[in-house]
Amino acid sequence: MAHLQINPSLLSTLKDKVVVLTGGATGIGRSTVRLFHQHGAKILFGDVADAHGLSLETELGNNVQFLHCDTTKYADQLRLFEEAEKKWGKIDIVVANAGISLPRDPFAVGEDIETEFSTAEIDVNLKGPLITSRIGLHFLRKNGRNGGDLVLVSSIAGWKECTGLVAYTASKHGVIGIMRGLHLSAVKEGVRINVVCPWMTKRNLPENEPGDVGKAILLCATANRVAEKEGHGGAVAPFAGKIVWVAGGESYEIEDNLQRLEPKWLGERNSEVLRMGQEFLMSEGTSWDTGKVKAKL
Repeated sequence: MAHLQINPSLLSTLKDKVVVLTGGATGIGRSTVRLFHQHGAKILFGDVADAHGLSLETELGNNVQFLHCDTTKYADQLRLFEEAEKKWGKIDIVVANAGISLPRDPFAVGEDIETEFSTAEIDVNLKGPLITSRIGLHFLRKNGRNGGDLVLVSSIAGWKECTGLVAYTASKHGVIGIMRGLHLSAVKEGVRINVVCPWMTKRNLPENEPGDVGKAILLCATANRVAEKEGHGGAVAPFAGKIVWVAGGESYEIEDNLQRLEPKWLGERNSEVLRMGQEFLMSEGTSWDTGKVKAKL
């Protein structure tokens, strides 16, 4: 685990960068929009909470635009990206932040088994980021080798068991799955994908403020824009394919140790077999996509 500390001078690289962000009207998203704006970025953000979104647009003024966006609808998200490109000519940073949590547990004793339960958490928390990632990657590719940054917002529920939150936990695990599914190919195209996992808790334990999570998002969005400047403290370059856990207002990178210690928790022989299998699947001419394989025969 690496304790990450923001190098303030690196945030100046956000000036005139174009950001597309989902779920920006309230909470973490609202704080993140403010932080990007504070450091000179141009932001187009979407949400279903129109009144809150429009009020933030009015508050921040220039270089901030709000559009109504239901992230479960492909056309709504595509409009965000197209509008940002039309307005500012490019997109540098994409943040898939929109998410919901439903308090009712369909797995609880006494729930009516004859009644279908809501899958809204899966739709918003997983389908939404899948759409954001697909469209976002398309637009970031337009920057050529410069690529850009895709930041996904998961949760501690993305990697830790959470009682009473089955659908939410499954959806947030899936967000990490998006990163792991895209990272190795995207990084070759200059697109860095990272995941932020906030831990929000009560009961007198360390608790995050929305702005703390926003800072972690900005850290991910700037960690690779080092040039001649020193990077963020604890951020090992290249900063891509990482999981950033946010707890008590502090950020910690946890993916590197998970990968480094694989032979310990998986076993050295199993780890070596897995390495060979991954190497084969990532080699030219092999793919899980049978259509691609057939096309080359």
